[in-house]
Amino acid sequence: MMDARLSLTARELKKWVRNPLQMIIMIIQPLFWIFLFGSAFNITNLVPSNLPSMKNYILNTYFMGAKNYISFLTPGMLAIMALFTAMFSGVSLIWDRRFGYLTRLLSSPIPRDSIVFSKVFSATVKGTFQSTILLVIAIVVPGGLYLTSNFTALNLVMVYMTLIMLSFGFSGLFSLLSVRIKTIETLMAIVNLLNLPLMFTSSAMFAQNMMPDWLKDISSYNPVTWAANTMRYEMIGGIALNSTIITNILYLLLFDIAVLILIFAVSRYGFSE
Repeated sequence: MMDARLSLTARELKKWVRNPLQMIIMIIQPLFWIFLFGSAFNITNLVPSNLPSMKNYILNTYFMGAKNYISFLTPGMLAIMALFTAMFSGVSLIWDRRFGYLTRLLSSPIPRDSIVFSKVFSATVKGTFQSTILLVIAIVVPGGLYLTSNFTALNLVMVYMTLIMLSFGFSGLFSLLSVRIKTIETLMAIVNLLNLPLMFTSSAMFAQNMMPDWLKDISSYNPVTWAANTMRYEMIGGIALNSTIITNILYLLLFDIAVLILIFAVSRYGFSE
């Protein structure tokens, strides 16, 4: 069983490595958000240069004490990258169906859930790898991400654990959509319908205390918010664990467990050729 999952996952990763253009595009898009839109949406730019105390007040009140808006935005973009990478996890399943490879898998003596898990595992690896590149770029670029001075290895582990949990949940969710969908156009229409609301109802770009009450309530149930806020505590605050981080991690864990149960159930009864 595990051999089938590993073999199919290796196949997905080989296809990804042989198509580096996809990885480049997935990295460029969040970089635009960070350095172009980040500069445009940075409300601290409106503060006159002779009022540094006001700028510090805004950063401390709305951006968790980050040194600049880019530092606040980067963890959110890491979460968005995990979301966007997961979005494509179901596309290869549709291609497998179109070229007849899925039919051969369904008729072979392997667990059907291994087909979905291979998409989930490979998407999680892709998202983690691409997030690492984005994180390095954000750190080395002048005016980019300023990590807290007490950032430790434990903080880094928590950041990656958060990314992996978010990637697993969403890649599983989007892969499950492809179990019954037979055309890429239908899948992309559904994905776009889900992705933009998930992004704009989260705290990826703006702090929750800047949102109206109704949007703040919606944001509190968004997995992207749980992940983005957790990574901000780690990268900006240097806090490895507190009550908010533990709560967010538990929510992400419950999200992953729910997706895991759906994978087993839908893979067994829901596949269509």
